[in-house]
Amino acid sequence: MGELNTSLVRQENDDSTNEERYVESPDTGTPTENHNDDTENNAPSFYRWSPSGIWYRDLLHFVGPGWFVCIAYVDPGNYQADIQAGATSRYNLLWTLWWSSLLSIYVQVLCVRLAVYGQVTLAEVQSADSSKAMRYLNWAIAEFTAVITDLPEVIGIGIAFNVFFGWPYYVGVILSLLTTMSFLAVASYGIRILEVIIVVFVGIMSIALWTEMSFVGVETGELWRGWIYGFVDVTSDDIFSITGILGAIVMPHNLYLHTAACQTRRVVREEIPVKEAVRWSSLEPVLPVLVSFFVNMAVIAIAAETVNGTADEPEKVGLTDFCYYFQKLKGGCVLWGIALLAAGQSSAITTTYTGQYIMDGFLHMRLPTWARAVLTRLVAIAPCVIVSAAFPTKLNHMVNIVNAALSFLLPFAFTPLVKYTTSVEYMGRYAPPLWERYLLRGAAVFVYLLNAVSLSITGGGFFGFIFKEPMSVKNGFYAFLMAVIQAFYFWWNLYTMMKPISTKMMPLEEERPYDEAEFAITSDFGDLICDGNANGCCARRSQMSRIERDSDLAVSLIDE
Repeated sequence: MGELNTSLVRQENDDSTNEERYVESPDTGTPTENHNDDTENNAPSFYRWSPSGIWYRDLLHFVGPGWFVCIAYVDPGNYQADIQAGATSRYNLLWTLWWSSLLSIYVQVLCVRLAVYGQVTLAEVQSADSSKAMRYLNWAIAEFTAVITDLPEVIGIGIAFNVFFGWPYYVGVILSLLTTMSFLAVASYGIRILEVIIVVFVGIMSIALWTEMSFVGVETGELWRGWIYGFVDVTSDDIFSITGILGAIVMPHNLYLHTAACQTRRVVREEIPVKEAVRWSSLEPVLPVLVSFFVNMAVIAIAAETVNGTADEPEKVGLTDFCYYFQKLKGGCVLWGIALLAAGQSSAITTTYTGQYIMDGFLHMRLPTWARAVLTRLVAIAPCVIVSAAFPTKLNHMVNIVNAALSFLLPFAFTPLVKYTTSVEYMGRYAPPLWERYLLRGAAVFVYLLNAVSLSITGGGFFGFIFKEPMSVKNGFYAFLMAVIQAFYFWWNLYTMMKPISTKMMPLEEERPYDEAEFAITSDFGDLICDGNANGCCARRSQMSRIERDSDLAVSLIDE
């Protein structure tokens, strides 16, 4: 790929804002003045930010990636984890939701540091620091993570169509391919339109959940107890729910996504602007994470008060039948279906883009968005169609397994993120202080140990059952499989953390070369749907800069 040939010039705005902006002549590449009064909203895609001195304006400039990533925190997988927690343990696991949410904030801060200081995505830095064999191994694990993340989204869409029209689940699952392509078509005309639709739908459901929560009569004292020190009542039977919540909140694919999404906010490559960009970008995810926490809390509270103690088998209640337990909310199942459709579809789109960044970062390959969507969705649809057609009552449990599996896969993204962002060898003087480096490495070890224990302990949801049953050939095979997975899990985490880093962050003042085509995430789908209409395609390409600027999904990757 060729470098983006950019001639930059500093532009001084009026003294009241004390802003510096960098622009390029769209035709000649020569310095030019920008006479548009609204530079914040109408700057070209090669716009470079520097501090304005107005705090709210600077913060608003970086609003977007955190909200985009946090869509995953209110997806069908999260709802399922919340229902299970409330139905089986009432409020006792609310502390898990809280601390997982705080961990997710910290994780997003690390993503910001890697993306803004280092100007790389997680996939890119892993690829640059790995042998060919490890690069392909890490790519396969990351791709698998993105694919199984899509399973709850597909199931949520299938359940939504069942709620709306009474269709069998598998019909909605199959139709999810068409809905994804339709949403991508909308995105090709401007991702903001799609984002507004999604936010409205999820906002309606969030209000509905809080309204229903106010009606069911929450035990406030018990809620506070579960939030602050519910861990004192944890038993081994809760491990599966705990890992499910962790996997649903701190989803590993988000680490690849956020390190890419942050790079849509290009910054003047000077120390003060870059540090300010890191500060504002680190603050930006806090509000969306807190909002998602309280939405998930509402689901736990409703399940605790309506499912726990009333359902014959509370552990089997989930996405498919949760709305039947709503007591006061008229049309609750319709609103529940809207939420599942909106959350599932929006999350499915983010996994599509995540898959692109993973493939580009590790393999330096880029598929058109529509092709990536078809590939990811077909792989996810196949097992969901089989389960929904043959075992429709097992869908809730399938989502539970995916949530726990995502928690198990979390160290494959979290450990390298911690390694590079805490490394003085890689980050140089932009590495965190010593106490923070030990804290983060300790967190990475804790996440690994929690998942390693859950793999083998009774109640963990994986191989723990073999310790309760008599020894047999089948259990012997499972024991061998468990030992192999544990050995690989230990080796990979130890090797990743201990292997010396062979690459360094590029100088902070040096801007990575951007290929403009790398931003054309929405335009390739646009070219697909207007194929055969040259004028329309040319018009769509001419709008690329506007689309790239407006889209928080349009993330540039390294030009290699």
